[in-house]
Amino acid sequence: MVGHSEEKMENRMQSRMQTQEKNKKNNSSSLRKKFDKMTSGPFGYVVYAIGGILIAFLLNQVLAFGLDTDLPVVAVVSGSMTHDDTTPQVHYKWLQDNLGYNHSVVDSWSIKDGFLVGDLPIVEGSKDYNVGDVIVYNVPGQNVPIVHRIIRVNSDGSFTTKGDHNPNLLPFEGAVKKEQIHGKVIFIIPKLGYFKVVLTKFVGAAA
Repeated sequence: MVGHSEEKMENRMQSRMQTQEKNKKNNSSSLRKKFDKMTSGPFGYVVYAIGGILIAFLLNQVLAFGLDTDLPVVAVVSGSMTHDDTTPQVHYKWLQDNLGYNHSVVDSWSIKDGFLVGDLPIVEGSKDYNVGDVIVYNVPGQNVPIVHRIIRVNSDGSFTTKGDHNPNLLPFEGAVKKEQIHGKVIFIIPKLGYFKVVLTKFVGAAA
């Protein structure tokens, strides 16, 4: 009798487990069908766009917290930090002639090879900024931030910056205040900023 009772209990447990497993599969299949329906056709593009925006927003918030800045990711929308066959003249020679930095000193700086339009710099907040740092900062009247290199720390604590590819300083670069700075670039993710570049064309471009 005891053996028979245990066998019946075991059968019930197996039957219950099979039912639960079947229900899980049905629920999973049902959810998958609903998702496929939502993401098919023209409406699917809207769903993916909204999903992408939400994911980007959440990722931005996580990075902002981890990197101690309100702007942890920024897309490169101009060629002002591009390195090409003009670099010896507009970058190395300009720094040597105007500030006395030789080639080896310049090459010791971070992000020494610059970056391209569409690249995605990752930005970290900092209490201190030094010559050679590539910083991201706001300029009054500009819709997008500037991503240029510090080439001098001024006596009043402000900074002079310059784009590696630019032949000279822009009007707003002579005295960048610390309050304008979001942070410094710590590394570059290539080409992932092209979507932002396209959007930026509608609101203005950085120098």
